[in-house]
Amino acid sequence: MRALVYTAPHEVTLEDHPRPAPVPGEIEIAVTAAGICGSDISGFLGHSRRRVPPLVLGHELVGHTPDGRRVVANPLISCGRCTACLSGAQNLCSSWRLLGIDRTAGCYQEFVSVPGTQIYDVPDHLTDARAVAVEPLANIVHLFRMAAPLPFFRMGIVGAGTMGALALLTALRLGVREVLVEDVSEVRLDTVRRMGATLAVNTATEEGRAEAVKFAGHGLDLVLDASGSGPARQAAFDLCRPGGLVMLLGMGQERSEIDFITSIRKEHRVAMSFAYTPIDFERSLKLLSAGEIDLTPWTVEMPLEAGQQAFDKMTTDPGTTLKMILRVN
Repeated sequence: MRALVYTAPHEVTLEDHPRPAPVPGEIEIAVTAAGICGSDISGFLGHSRRRVPPLVLGHELVGHTPDGRRVVANPLISCGRCTACLSGAQNLCSSWRLLGIDRTAGCYQEFVSVPGTQIYDVPDHLTDARAVAVEPLANIVHLFRMAAPLPFFRMGIVGAGTMGALALLTALRLGVREVLVEDVSEVRLDTVRRMGATLAVNTATEEGRAEAVKFAGHGLDLVLDASGSGPARQAAFDLCRPGGLVMLLGMGQERSEIDFITSIRKEHRVAMSFAYTPIDFERSLKLLSAGEIDLTPWTVEMPLEAGQQAFDKMTTDPGTTLKMILRVN
C-alpha cells in the first residue's frame, strides 16, 4: 500500500509498505482523507521528540470499514483500565497512544487498523473535508468543557491558526460577548475578522499591541494561548483580568518564561488542556454534523502523492489555508 513517510526533518517520501493486519478487537479502515495537524507540522520540522523518522504521521482521518460504513476514528487510544480512564479522563491515560506518534503508524497511508471502540459513523451529508475536522475540534470542545465560561464572557485568543479559529467559532456559539484575537499574520487576522472576531490585532506592531491593551481594559475573563510560543503564553497572561482564567493549549515550545509574580498578584487561575475524551470527540462530531462549525472555506486538498508540497505550503506559506487535507483513496 502507499504510505507517506516522514524520513527526515522537512522531508516526507511516498513509499510502498505492507498492509497492516488488524489484531483481535481492531477494525481496518480504508483511509479516504487525512488532515495535517499542527503537531504533524511540528514533527515534520523536527521539533517533536516523539515523532522520530522513519514514521508515518497523521491522526485526523475519515474512511470506510470493510462492511462499507463511512467513519471517522478517535486516534487517541487509551487502556480503559487505569485510574484516569476509569474516571472518564481517557486523555490522561497512563499508557495512551496516538496514531502517528512514537512507533504507532499514522493515517497518511491507505489502511490503518484501530480498536472498534474508536470508530464513529459519519452521516452522508458530512463531507470528508468537514469530517476530518472532528479530531481538532474535539480539542476545543474539551477545552471549553474544562473552562466552563459564564454567560456573556469576554475572551482573548492568542494565535489565529487552526485551533485559534476553531476556538473563535466555538466561543461564538457559546454566547461570548466579545473576542479579541492576536496574531502576527495579517492574512490570518483578516480570516478571523470575517469569522466574527470583535477585534483582531497584529501584535508584531506597536499599534496592534496598544489596541489589544485598550480593548482588554482591566482584563478579559478567559484567555486562550493557541500558539505555544513563549511570547504568546506571556501575552495570554497579560490579557487576563485579575481572578480570570488562562488556558494553555499550544505546544509550540517545550519551555518558556512567564512573569509569575504579576500573575500571582492578580490571582490568575491557570489550566492546561490536552487532547479530549470520547465524549468530547462525540460532541465534536455532532457539532460538525449540525453544520455549526465549518472550516471548509479555508480548507485545501492535495493528493497523498503531493505530501511534500502540502507540508511545504503549510510550513512556509499557508496563506488563508487553515486545514490541509491529503486525499488518500
